[in-house]
Amino acid sequence: MSMNTTAAFGQHASVEPLLVDCLIVVLNVICGEVVGILGIAANAVSIVVFCKLGFRDSVDVTLTALAISDIGSLVSLQFYYIMINPWVSSVQPPFEISDAILLLSLYPHIYFIRVSGLITAFAALERCVCVVLPLKVHDIFSCKGSILIVSIIFTVSISNVVAPYYYLNLEWTFSPERNSTILRIVPKENWYFGIRLSYMVNDIFVQYLTFAVLIASTAITSVNLHKNAIWRKSISKSEHRKVENKVSIKEIKVVRMLSLVSVSFIVCLLPLCATLTAVGVVKELSQNGAYYQVARLSYCISFLLETVSSSMNAFIYFNMSSKYKNTLKMFFLNA
Repeated sequence: MSMNTTAAFGQHASVEPLLVDCLIVVLNVICGEVVGILGIAANAVSIVVFCKLGFRDSVDVTLTALAISDIGSLVSLQFYYIMINPWVSSVQPPFEISDAILLLSLYPHIYFIRVSGLITAFAALERCVCVVLPLKVHDIFSCKGSILIVSIIFTVSISNVVAPYYYLNLEWTFSPERNSTILRIVPKENWYFGIRLSYMVNDIFVQYLTFAVLIASTAITSVNLHKNAIWRKSISKSEHRKVENKVSIKEIKVVRMLSLVSVSFIVCLLPLCATLTAVGVVKELSQNGAYYQVARLSYCISFLLETVSSSMNAFIYFNMSSKYKNTLKMFFLNA
């Protein structure tokens, strides 16, 4: 994320339109907090359910990892929602609020949301292979293989935040505006190139690559499922007993569930990705720019959508997976 993007998260624009402020309070401070807390609880329940299932299927491993990353994404956003509360700004804490938000909330959130995107893309690709090569999928994807891949995703994605935490440090600095010493970001020499490169790679390239994999995998899966449905209808009941099914009914349900997860991720994450791209290109969207308020409103809506995206997967599982639903019911009955 560039420093221009950094400024857009701050609270120091010279003119703060009342409408934008009210929308931020309603959509982020109120709705974001409520949805986020529900999402953290729902994802925690999902982790318990998948642990109860025993990780017999590679998809259970993938969805457990996705729930963990979604919790990280939601927890980091909770700090952001708390810090942008007007009451917090009014008490003047001993640190620059926008700087603390950037290093303690937004960069951790970016890490976890990138992990969630890559895991979702992996799940979509895995199910795509299940449909295209149903007889070989268990040779290609196994539980141990899925654990290894998601572990690599969590580890490699740390590179998303290496540059920001290397070049940007919180240090005690005298503030003439407050006439006191506060914690604020002090960038290292030549910080701009490192932050800019990280922004281009992680916020632009990786994110759009994730979208491309999700869209391609979901499209290929949908086309092949349609062909499979036609194939099923083309054979008689007697032939159906003799011909080996290309894709089982159970597998089709899993594929449809993960396709909905992929679509919801794209729909909810695309606005922020587009905003980050626009801020990196259009200088007027940065702080004190002519369109700064547009950027603030866009961030406000985008963060709420990201909160929804990280919170809704458990509800998708409950409505589309009988195995998940039955395990959850048994868990509460035996609790």
